[in-house]
Amino acid sequence: MIKSTNRIPRRQFLRGFGGVTLGLPLLESLLPKAARAQAAVRSPFLLLVVNGNGVVQQGSDLTGGADPEKFWPTKTGVLTKASMDAEATTQTTSLLSDYAAKLLMVRGINHPFVGAGCDHAAGDAQLLTASKLSGAGNKTLASGESIDSRIAREKNPAGREPLALHAGKYSPGGTGYDIPGYVSYIGSAQPRTYIDGPYKAYQKIIGVVGGTSTDPAAMQAQQLLANRSKSVNDLLRSQITALLARKDLSAGDVNRLNQHFAAIRDIEVTMAASSVASLPAATVSSLQTVDPQPYDLTNHETLIKLHMQLMAFAMASDYTRVAVLKIGDREDDHQLTLNGTTFVYHTASHRSIANGAELCRLVDRMHAGYFKFLLDTLANYTTPTGTMLDQGVTVLTNQVANGAHSFTRVPWILCGTGNGYLKTGQFLDVGKVVSNQMLNTLLNAAGVRKADGSPVDDFGDASLAKGVVSAIIA
Repeated sequence: MIKSTNRIPRRQFLRGFGGVTLGLPLLESLLPKAARAQAAVRSPFLLLVVNGNGVVQQGSDLTGGADPEKFWPTKTGVLTKASMDAEATTQTTSLLSDYAAKLLMVRGINHPFVGAGCDHAAGDAQLLTASKLSGAGNKTLASGESIDSRIAREKNPAGREPLALHAGKYSPGGTGYDIPGYVSYIGSAQPRTYIDGPYKAYQKIIGVVGGTSTDPAAMQAQQLLANRSKSVNDLLRSQITALLARKDLSAGDVNRLNQHFAAIRDIEVTMAASSVASLPAATVSSLQTVDPQPYDLTNHETLIKLHMQLMAFAMASDYTRVAVLKIGDREDDHQLTLNGTTFVYHTASHRSIANGAELCRLVDRMHAGYFKFLLDTLANYTTPTGTMLDQGVTVLTNQVANGAHSFTRVPWILCGTGNGYLKTGQFLDVGKVVSNQMLNTLLNAAGVRKADGSPVDDFGDASLAKGVVSAIIA
């Protein structure tokens, strides 16, 4: 049976035994005619991917030398696929050329507050909060909420938090400097605990949280999903069959449903394959251990891509309107092998090993490739008014700016207009703009407004000048 919440008339889902609740894409056919046009203009989502250690862009490095400009396009102004492809071998952002017309690259955004003892932790803490910092070193925390919390509070169902994901090396129980770096904050000195395993995130999205229920049906559903003998598609087979058989569904709605169910199967197959490959056969049926081991380097790329697939799935099913993925930790200490060289990424970012800048350029390109994977995933979801990519704003940013771990020129790459709010197809150098104004701009692009209905211009610490980044607004 299809049920709807009272929050917005387009919210539709299937509910099966054991608490399995599958959100559906927007199905125009099942809405009253008067509501279809309004419902098709979805409240824009915001997806944020945050990397660590900076990027290889022009500026000082930690050895006192200078990094080359290997990140941004060589010229500001209009972005085209042809112009970006012409720089394919030299500039990292050229890897996103397929989306040239939908991109907004912004250089010149600066963190407002200096760190005390650890620029990585200080960068993380203020990146999405623009708040003053408390504590020092690896204990640095934000003194305010992050924009994902604000969006979730105003756009999600009551009480539903943002989806906050982590693809790092260190668990929340780490000690010393070997700890996750938090960018999502509930409030002052209250970092949000990440979901580290994609299966845990998947269970949350579909309404089954493993290990917490004593209901026999819920426990059976959890176990069936855990040992991969059943898919969510299998658990809801009768409801799915009945839904697809409805004569009042348009061909477009049928296509969207089939895409949605195929995405579920793809996510589950990837989780199962990566889990089984890395675990002893005797543990595969265990709910806890079947989740890909999130801190195992061999799962790192798979983990990132699964998290990105889940971010897209969460938006398509209207589970949340905002999600954050932090790649790396307080710093990104992953050991990588690129072009035959094995190195620790953070060590290379300090330029304290031979050819450090070049190695970090390769990492930047790897991360740009992951971001393109997310854009590709969103582009593969269709909606009544275009692809899912066109329904929100998807962001790639970093805790710091460059090899010197500077707070000046922190990179921001946006894809999507937020229902026409932002310019696209542009690379803009905005000079020296404090990051609270970028956060205000993103809040407005996500459909958040002040209580009186006016645009948000005052997010972040009260000492900062109010405003938005007017140069990037359409």
